[in-house]
Amino acid sequence: MHYKTYHKVLVFVIPAVSLAVLGAAAVFILSNFELWQCPFLSIFHVYCAGCGATRAATALLHGDILLSLRQNAVIIAAIILALMWYIELVLRVFGKNVRFPLIHNAKFYYILLAVWLAYAVLRNFIPEIAPVGTRAGLGINYN
Repeated sequence: MHYKTYHKVLVFVIPAVSLAVLGAAAVFILSNFELWQCPFLSIFHVYCAGCGATRAATALLHGDILLSLRQNAVIIAAIILALMWYIELVLRVFGKNVRFPLIHNAKFYYILLAVWLAYAVLRNFIPEIAPVGTRAGLGINYN
């Protein structure tokens, strides 16, 4: 096989194997271990920017996109950005020079950071966007 053919194969194989291994590890960990509460939430009784991320990942693994967004919307945003970068990589390997201007703009990341921080603060005051199952002691059971 020519070296460029290897690149075309590897651009699909490496991410697929990585996702399979990480997904299996996540399912194993989330199914077999009790995860601790966020230290920031325990000490200050305020949601941090990452509160709900583990529950968001769990909801995604179970196909519940809306619950994942409710737990922590940043997880979905990160996945969308990663997919955009990956699509660019795949197209580049196949000889197409496609760029998503948004993900190459530094201002976009500053705005994204500002929105994330505002979201982290507002979710402490607006119950509809707060993570489910933290303050009320409600557990999310997928078993």
